[in-house]
Amino acid sequence: MAQNLDAFIPELWSRRIQYLTKNALVATQICSFEEQPDLKYGDRIHRPYPNDLVVNDYVKYTDTTQQDLIGTDEYLDIDQSKEISFAIDEVDWIQMKYDLENSYVERAAYRLANDIDGKVLSEVSNAVVSLDAGDIGGTAGQAISLSTSNCLNAVMTAGAKLTANGCEMDKTWALVVSPKMASVIAQTVAQDWFSLADLALKNGYAGNFAGYKVYSSNNVAHSRTISFSTVVATDEITVAGVKFTFVASIWSTAGNVLKGANDAAALANLAAAINGAAGAGTTYVEVSAADRAKLKNVRANLDASTGVLTTAGDVLVSTPDTTITVGAEECHALLCRPGAIDLVMQQNIDVRKNPLPKQKADYYIISCLYGVKTFQEGKERMVKMKIAA
Repeated sequence: MAQNLDAFIPELWSRRIQYLTKNALVATQICSFEEQPDLKYGDRIHRPYPNDLVVNDYVKYTDTTQQDLIGTDEYLDIDQSKEISFAIDEVDWIQMKYDLENSYVERAAYRLANDIDGKVLSEVSNAVVSLDAGDIGGTAGQAISLSTSNCLNAVMTAGAKLTANGCEMDKTWALVVSPKMASVIAQTVAQDWFSLADLALKNGYAGNFAGYKVYSSNNVAHSRTISFSTVVATDEITVAGVKFTFVASIWSTAGNVLKGANDAAALANLAAAINGAAGAGTTYVEVSAADRAKLKNVRANLDASTGVLTTAGDVLVSTPDTTITVGAEECHALLCRPGAIDLVMQQNIDVRKNPLPKQKADYYIISCLYGVKTFQEGKERMVKMKIAA
C-alpha cells in the first residue's frame, strides 16, 4: 500500500519552529500576546479606551454626581504579512553533507522572528515618558553616555518617572536593552546580583537588575540625524552598507538620488530611496535586491531640513563629504510594564512545503501574519531611554 507522509511534515516543522521562535522572541515576553487563527490580512481589532473618572466627596443625603462614560475607539490593524521562500533540489540534498532543509527553514524562521522583534521594539517611539541626560544631571535632550558610574541611577530614575506617571510598580517590569547596554549593566553590579552567563538567551532574558527583568536584543531601536548643507552632485552617503550618490539628473545607475532644487528636496529624495517609496525612476534609481534587503530594518523620516534614520539595531552610516552631517547614534532602550504593547498574530511562524511541478525539487514558504499596536494605556506604561550608542 502506498504511503504519503509529506502532509505531516509542515505540521511537525511548524510546531518545532514555533517552539524555537517563541524561545527567541523578546516580543512575546513583553507584549500582550495573542494568537487568533481566524485572522486575515487587513482585519482590525478594536479596543475602546475609557475616559478618566474623578473621585468626589460623598455628602450624606445629597445626590451623587453622575459622570459621563466616554469611550474612545482604538484599533490594531493586522497589516504585517511577511514571508521567506526558497527551493531545494534533490541534487543539492545528495551533495550536501549536512541537513540542508532544517538549516534553511530554521534560519528563515529566526529572520522572521527578528523582524517581529524589530517592529515591536520600534514602538518605544510612542512612549509618553522619556529619559535623557538631563534627568540624571547632564544636558537636557542629550543621550546618556552610559557607564558603570551612572547606569543604576539612569535605570532607577526611569522607573521613578514611570511610577510618577501613574504606572503601578511591580516585579514584572521589563527593561529591554542593546547588548552593549547589557554589558554595562553586567559590569555595574556584582556577579552574584546579575548574570549574563548565558547569552544564548531564552527569549533574550539576561537576568534581573534594580528589580527589573532585563532582556538583551539586537533589535532595540536606534536613531541618528542626517542634515545637509548645500549638497552637490557626486556627494555620497552609505547606509547599512548601501551607497547612495546624488546626481543632477536621473539615469540608470542603482543608488543614484536626484539632488533637486535644494537641500530639502535632496533629503526628501534620499528618504524615498532608503524607504523604497514612490519616486523610483524619477527621483531615485532603485537599488539591487541584495541592497534592498540590507535596508529592511532602516526607516528614514523627515523633519524640515533634518532627516532622522530609525533602525532596528545598530546600523553604520557614513559619508566622505563635508556637506552631509551624520549625527551621533542613539539607542532607545525600553522600560515598560509587560503588556504595554499589543502583538496579535494569526499564528506563530508557519512553514509550508510543496513539490515543484516537473522538477525533483521542493518549494518552501515560511511566513507570518501579525499586527502591532501601542494603545493609549500602553503609551503611559513605558519609558524611552535615550542612550548614546
